[in-house]
Amino acid sequence: MTAMGPGELLSAAADVVRHDPDKRLAIYVHVPFCLSKCHFCDWVVDIPVRRLRYDEEERRDYLDALRTQIRLYGPLLTGLGYRPEVMYWGGGTPTRLTPRELTHLAETVRESFDLSTLRQWSVETTPNDLTEDRVTALREAGVDRMSIGVQSLSEYQLRVSGRAHGPDDVTRAVELLRACGIDNFNVDLISGFPGETLDALGETFDRLLALDPPHVSVYPYRATPKTVMAMQLTRRQIEAHDRTAMTRAYELSMERLRAAGYHEYCHGYWVRDPAHEDQDGNYKYDLTGDKIGFGSGAESIIGHHLLWNENRKYDEYLGHPDRFTFAHRFSLDEPSRLTATVGGALMTRKGVVFERFRRLTGLSFHDVRDTPYFRRWLTVLTDCGARFTETPTALRMESDTIHRAYITHLAYTMYSGLTPERA
Repeated sequence: MTAMGPGELLSAAADVVRHDPDKRLAIYVHVPFCLSKCHFCDWVVDIPVRRLRYDEEERRDYLDALRTQIRLYGPLLTGLGYRPEVMYWGGGTPTRLTPRELTHLAETVRESFDLSTLRQWSVETTPNDLTEDRVTALREAGVDRMSIGVQSLSEYQLRVSGRAHGPDDVTRAVELLRACGIDNFNVDLISGFPGETLDALGETFDRLLALDPPHVSVYPYRATPKTVMAMQLTRRQIEAHDRTAMTRAYELSMERLRAAGYHEYCHGYWVRDPAHEDQDGNYKYDLTGDKIGFGSGAESIIGHHLLWNENRKYDEYLGHPDRFTFAHRFSLDEPSRLTATVGGALMTRKGVVFERFRRLTGLSFHDVRDTPYFRRWLTVLTDCGARFTETPTALRMESDTIHRAYITHLAYTMYSGLTPERA
């Protein structure tokens, strides 16, 4: 199936929930606007800069479509018994919206869903887009967690990465969140940027840890095709790290965070206090339940179906926000559609919990694992250094092998300009 509307989705979801009383739901709201087009970001590669930077007047059609979609699907899913547990607003940069736009969008979600069971509501931001009136509007709407896209605290690295903020903006953003009563927040970093030395990364951690963030995310750099930085690597304008350097950069991050009292509860996610964990991340990677994604660029899993409104079909979304432009029922015929779901679960403490996997996808994990595609894929992970432990209820990757297997796999399969011989 290449598209799906509300009737088909309602039928598919009703058929599943009729046999499964567990009706957990995550809500994702996508805001596809940013101040700048970052050189490393895989989401913006097909987005024209002008559209990315739409002002309030130009955003109106999108926000109207977004609210229409929420008003349509919220009551349908509520009528089936779905109750939201977590909500995440991402992008793009949701805080590009004005306080009025943020408030109206939040009101639409509240009118369309019963949020009484919500455990956490997170919103992404960047340091340069964070203002007191925006934070106040979100706090009053019910937001209790923010995630700040920082990536680096090096002035030089921020400039070559195409970021619009500076290190001092990060300090100001953290102080503003605390002053406005949001004490649970995340700071995103990237390790292993091309050309970045370990000393430079260490200086980023010096500045980061002085801010004492409750949650830190560290993502190994990924050179996605068509991004500015990936093209620079291909042209040899900048030098790619090899696998060893990428691993050393991440392990420096591990060392610094552990020394500061943080622990890693999922690959790349670090906290001191479990109360500050990213519940949306836990929900998604732990295979907790279905999720509904609103907006152009958002992904959903509802009723054993993988659904998208594709980035490149922005105009189609504006005209038909009631339809998902891509719909696929999970099956053994196309096991590759499950790669992200299985891969995400293997980065967690619990791994792939078989019963959760079955409830989410409608498939037996053992049957999926026996497909030629997944036999090859798991063999590649093993060759990359993964060690697996299997129990009667789950398959997990041993925690001390996760980062090395992930980075090695990344080096072989995704790092533009890095050949297997160099990796």
